[in-house]
Amino acid sequence: MRKAILWFGIIPVVCLMFVGCGGGKSTPTASAVPVVLTIQDQPPAGLTALSFQIQITGVSLQASSGGNDVALLSAPVTVNLSDLQTVNSLLANTSAPAGTYSGITITFANPQVSVLNNSGSSLSDGTTSCATSTSTTSPCTLAPALAASSVMITSTPFPLTLTAGTPIQLAIDFDSNDSLTNTSGTLGITPTVTVSVNSTPNATTSNIADFTNGTGQVTSASNNQVVVTDLSTGQPLTLASTSSTTFTGFNTSPTCTTQNTFACVQAGQIVNFNFGVSGASGSGPTLQSLNLNTGVTNGVTGTVVGVNPGSNQLSVLVTNETPAFASGNTGLAVGQVVEVNPATGATFSAQTNGGTLPAGLMFGSINDVGVGQSVLLDSTGFTAGTGTAPGTLTTDNLTLVPSQFGGSINALNASSQSFTLSGLNGLFTGNQVNSIAVDTGSNTTFTGVTGGFNGLAVGNITTVGGTLFNSPSGPVLVGGQVGVTATPTATAALQSR
Repeated sequence: MRKAILWFGIIPVVCLMFVGCGGGKSTPTASAVPVVLTIQDQPPAGLTALSFQIQITGVSLQASSGGNDVALLSAPVTVNLSDLQTVNSLLANTSAPAGTYSGITITFANPQVSVLNNSGSSLSDGTTSCATSTSTTSPCTLAPALAASSVMITSTPFPLTLTAGTPIQLAIDFDSNDSLTNTSGTLGITPTVTVSVNSTPNATTSNIADFTNGTGQVTSASNNQVVVTDLSTGQPLTLASTSSTTFTGFNTSPTCTTQNTFACVQAGQIVNFNFGVSGASGSGPTLQSLNLNTGVTNGVTGTVVGVNPGSNQLSVLVTNETPAFASGNTGLAVGQVVEVNPATGATFSAQTNGGTLPAGLMFGSINDVGVGQSVLLDSTGFTAGTGTAPGTLTTDNLTLVPSQFGGSINALNASSQSFTLSGLNGLFTGNQVNSIAVDTGSNTTFTGVTGGFNGLAVGNITTVGGTLFNSPSGPVLVGGQVGVTATPTATAALQSR
């Protein structure tokens, strides 16, 4: 599981070299260039991968002309690529000596994929087999073999010259669509990765990299700094609060006389957050916003794969566990399905970060739960399953949090700034959900297309991220991110190969 990261075996002196630890500050030399290392993913097509964990064991810049290679990671990091379809995650805030580098080497280990096999034929990793089924509540977890444990990239943007005083973002894009292979029913992984470079700060935030929709557990809060364990990587992030940081969801308490202020932040709280890294020499991440998930302390996040309102039960494939839950429970791992029983009077709410929900959308009871939604659950009790039976979890709090998935645009409505997404994965189509309405607005970010909503076209292959509601007229996603990965022309070119 992603929390088993080797932080405690790292000798502290390592952090004093060119490698930055976690999301904190690096300690640069006079000629060091700040490097912000990030990772994102392109989701697979034709395979419903609900969870895809992989460990990144190393990232190194290859020096030109006989120089020394530079390691950018101080410890292995396990990421769930399924969380990174529309947002990126911070791997390291570090530095490297100025100079020219001929390439980059990225090494991987321990992949684990939870798939929904409705392909019509069996699927295996060479050891474990997943029978095909039309059932949408029985994902299967495989450990596919890595055809190669490392990738070396020497093409664009390399050779790469790092210049003192000019920070850069090195963005790793792991392409799950090309990396996951199916050879006669055996699933394998041939890592396919691209790397891009950004040295231009964001015009709005002045950051070299910004990060949204993070979820984590507060470890400490003091001296205007919040330390959060990021559930997407398991790394501790030290986030500096500033006068422009916004706090939402924090009520008054004996130690917090004014709601929604830094004084309300306490260790153990489950929060979602946005932050940025300026890239300035020696600087750490700056906290932009922090939202408290009220009533959640022993949390699990996951994707709804089945729901039965009549029995007041839902099935959830676990994608993250908070440190509080992971340390006290050994019978539930990322990638497994758990049967969830909301307690009488359980709270249902949607994560809005202080915003107002569009009219007609709600998440107030089991009747508003639908497949494909991402939820944060506060566990009040867990019983491990026996044999092939899943475990059961009771919860007093269910929070709707952003989901991520892909499809193709089949209709656009300019007047409402909305579109319809079809070509959905097997989790949706297996539950007779063949299209989803996506509402965009002023807070929606668009990538891969110019002109925002007006740049979209019918046929665009698109990934979306946002809060998914189960409305009476059908599923509606309130879009936070829209990313176009292929245009109709490009798609036709690929199909003609």
